[in-house]
Formats: sequence, C-alpha cells, structure tokens
Amino acid sequence: MSAENSTASLTCSNITMAALDHVTKTAAFFDPVWHLAITIEYYFQHALLAIGVIGLASNALVLYALITHNAQQAKKHAINMLIIHQNSIDLTCCVLLLLTYCVGDRMHLTGSLGYFICAVFISNSALYSALHASVINLITITIERYLKIVHPFWSKKHLKRWMINAAMVFAWIAGIMFNVPVVISTMLLEDGLCRIYMTWATPEGQVIFGTSVIVIFFVVPLVVFIYCYGRIIIVMRRQMCVMAGHNVEAGGSQANASQIRSKRIKWNIAKTMLTVSVVFIISWCPNNIIYMISDHTSITSHLIIGYYPTVFMIYLNVCLNPFIYATKHEGVKQKLADLLTRYKSKRQTDAPGVSSNNGGGMQQTSAGITHH
Repeated sequence: MSAENSTASLTCSNITMAALDHVTKTAAFFDPVWHLAITIEYYFQHALLAIGVIGLASNALVLYALITHNAQQAKKHAINMLIIHQNSIDLTCCVLLLLTYCVGDRMHLTGSLGYFICAVFISNSALYSALHASVINLITITIERYLKIVHPFWSKKHLKRWMINAAMVFAWIAGIMFNVPVVISTMLLEDGLCRIYMTWATPEGQVIFGTSVIVIFFVVPLVVFIYCYGRIIIVMRRQMCVMAGHNVEAGGSQANASQIRSKRIKWNIAKTMLTVSVVFIISWCPNNIIYMISDHTSITSHLIIGYYPTVFMIYLNVCLNPFIYATKHEGVKQKLADLLTRYKSKRQTDAPGVSSNNGGGMQQTSAGITHH
C-alpha cells in the first residue's frame, strides 16, 4: 500500500492514534471533521471484514472451477497455471485480510509474540507481500499472453514451462523481500502498541522506498499492460479478420473452423486478463495519488478521510477478480454453470415428498403414486 509507506506514515493504527491524540488535546475545541475521520475508520474496519468473507468464498469457488477446468484439458497450457496461481494469491490475500482484521490493534503487544504479530499482521507486511506478488504474477500473465499471441513462433521455441514455474516462485520471493525487511527495520513496539515505518535511517531512504513502490508496482505494470494488450488487440483483430476471410473462401472447412475456434479461445483469455488489469489500475491509482500528496503535506483530517476509500479500493480488487473470471472466462463460466445445475438437481431430489428410487423411477410419496 503506497500510502502506508509515506512520510506521513498513513496506516490504520497510526491514523487512529493521530486522530485520538488530536481529539484529546483539543477537547475544548473539538473538530467535527476529525470526528468524521474516526467514524469512517470504524466503518472501514467492518467493510474489510465483509470484503474478506466475500472474497474468500468467491475466490475459493472460482479456484475450484479453474482447477477442474484445467484437469479436463487434454493439454495443460501454461496460461491456465498462471491464472490458477493468480486466483490462489487473491485467495491468500483474503485469508490474510481476515487474520489481520481479527488481530487488529486491540491487544497489548509484548515479547516475541507481540513483535511477530506487529511485524506480520498489524504492519500488513504479510498482506502486502501477497498483494505485490499478485501484481508481479499479473505482469507475468500479460507478458506470457503477449509472447504467445504476438510472437507465437519465438515463444514456442524459447518459452519453456520451467520459466513459467520460476516466474510464479519469483513473484512470492520478490513480494516478501520487498516488504518484510523494510517493515522489520522501521517498526517500533512501545507501550504495547505497534508503530510501523517510524525509524528510518535517513529521510532519503524513506523517499527512495516510497518512490520505488509506485514505480515498481504501479508505473511498470501500467506501461506493460498498455503496450502488451495494445499489441495483442491489434494482432488478434488482424488474425481473426484474415481467418474469417479464408474460411469464407474455403467454404467453411473444418480445419479453418478449428483455427478460428482456437483464436477465439486465446482472445477470450486475453480479454479476461485485460479486464483484470484494467480493474487493477483503477483500484490502485487513487492510493498512489494519495501517497504523492501525503509525501509533501502533513496529516490532516481531510487527507485521512480521503485515504480510507483508496485503501478500500485496493482490498476490493482481490474481491472483484473472481467475479471477472466468472463472467468473462469461458471455462469458469461453464464449470460454475455445471455446479449450479447439479446443486439445483440435488435440491429438487432432496425436496420434501420426492425421493429417488433404486429402480431408476421417481416415487412421489405425497400423492402415494409410484412411476416406473
């Protein structure tokens, strides 16, 4: 979260403490805007719980659909594993979000356990390690689609499965190494409270870290998405037009129809991941803007009020992705439809007065009539 790395140290716990300190010191001249900031923070915490629960359920359901769809494919494509990995990271983010919410800053932290809770959960280092791993994996998916569609012959010759596996592992390593060391070196545990991004060695180091967050996890993905998907759209449209023309000239041969179907599958996956990428940019952009503003101004009640919606959008992103897969990804749509059909059939079978017969017939006990 870029705003958490700012000079103003905009974190949920630090914002709450700053607001409470301000209210305590100026009780005689109470600022209603600060009161509004505290109220928004209260509802924000409950909104995170809702996102965690909904995201956990939806990501788990879509992950099941992705795994079963991939298991039934005759050829295991690398893109399927990358999308499954992306969904697994989103599911992990939801789990960590719930754990972070449950831990919160409600307890008095002491000793090794208190230090661990502060470093892993209250600081959000575990959660943002997963979020940053998600960004890196999304870049990997984009580059893989770009190479497969724009440079198919080169990718078939040079792009190996071990490279995809290494990229998935690298996403986690990079996410962890980027967040955890900085949190541990800048956090303080005093008077039972966890304060993060407090003990920077130099102001320049803090600025460098905050700037690198924006560049690596927002600017670079933005450039990669725009270039790669721009090229993919141009190439896919050109190929589909050429294939459609050949299909008409050849009288709709089976070979051409199969090629068009293959192109449409690739285009469907590209559109799905393009939608995920666009939602990512929309979700993360406001928080990066807040970071750039807070880096040059002091904490104010208005800044804090604007901060909460930007963080909410980042967390909401991992909750929206499974709904994108469910509406855009053909394999996921098919598996979820099959699952819904089986559920409805089971409900009808288990309905009162209706039961299955071993002979294959249906027995309607309420009417006392048996059909064979």
